[in-house]
Amino acid sequence: MSGDGVSGEISEGTVLSDRYRLDELLGGGGFGRVYAAHDQQLGRGVAVKVLTLRAEWADRVRHERLGRFRREAVAAAALSHPNVATVHDTGEHEGRPFIVMELLGGTDFGRVLLDRGGLPVGDVLTYGMQISAGLQHAHERGLVHRDVKPENLMLLPDGTVKICDFGLVAHQDPTFTRYTSPQAVMGSPPYFSPEQALGGEVTARSDLYSLGCVLYALLAEGPPFSAGSPVGYAYLHVHEDPEPIGERRPEVPAELARLVHRMLAKDPMDRPATAGEVADLLRAMLRPVPVPRTPTALDQSARHLVWTLLEEGEGLLAGGRFVDADRRYWQALQQISRLGAEEESASFAARFGRARALEGLHGSEAVVRRLEELARETSAALGSEHPLTRCVASYTAVRSIPGQ
Repeated sequence: MSGDGVSGEISEGTVLSDRYRLDELLGGGGFGRVYAAHDQQLGRGVAVKVLTLRAEWADRVRHERLGRFRREAVAAAALSHPNVATVHDTGEHEGRPFIVMELLGGTDFGRVLLDRGGLPVGDVLTYGMQISAGLQHAHERGLVHRDVKPENLMLLPDGTVKICDFGLVAHQDPTFTRYTSPQAVMGSPPYFSPEQALGGEVTARSDLYSLGCVLYALLAEGPPFSAGSPVGYAYLHVHEDPEPIGERRPEVPAELARLVHRMLAKDPMDRPATAGEVADLLRAMLRPVPVPRTPTALDQSARHLVWTLLEEGEGLLAGGRFVDADRRYWQALQQISRLGAEEESASFAARFGRARALEGLHGSEAVVRRLEELARETSAALGSEHPLTRCVASYTAVRSIPGQ
């Protein structure tokens, strides 16, 4: 018996269709497992997603899973766009369907958020344009993704974004078989639309709401709402307005904030009409970053506030109040951004504080990459002999040791 309870075990080392050798399990969930594999015919690396089926499942459930998985394969194979993960092949191994896709050597945005926190506005505009373009390509072919979230968006080393995992895809053509009832709630609670939360009709504008949640998260370091359960998220998406993004990150341009909140409208008809429109609006916002202004007397007062916030953050951190400490460091960074002082020592001190607060909340493994990047940037900006550079470097070195 295999790990998922069916005959014909599929695991690392299995060769599918006498062609695809599964080399390493990359991850998986309730619907399938994804492996890094080798295409022995073409001599290239690929990713293979294999459907999970369990012997104890009722025939109806197994039929639904098979139908949904095959629909995902057909839908994804119909797409050919630089911002959508490419499907190379499909097949079955002893009754178990699989999908062969391009192997993406990048990082999903869920990990990017954990490692880097809120992203520069210019990066968010660039990434948002790419995601919108990929969604427009899918929508033009009658496909609604239904699960747009950071974990389903891959950032490649060259800056390209790929939309992945069409496992919950819905086809707008009514002749296609439905594998869930119209009232079924599908999607990821922090990012699904109000209509998804209510089990209502899902359209391309539902994906735009989810994309709005993603853009909000990339800018504000977290989705618009926070709840302890799917029901809690559903209530918030349907009934509550998100905190204005400008309050969580004041340096976000007003026109970008307006677009994100427009995408988060409760009524789908109040959102942008198409993903293509969103891409065009984001593209129009790309412009050179303003040159920092000359410091004024008011700036000196703001600088005093920055160091006060940093001192408060250190005190809260020492007391184990990690969430409150993180908030103080975040407020300090907001002031620093207003000053155009991102390359000064206070900026790196605030980022160092946030990394340590995150470590307190999630453990050292969650911050190693962020610390390593911060150590490099601190050294480049302040010099290798600066006391803060040395402090960050030594702290990072300890966290980078396996087992620490």
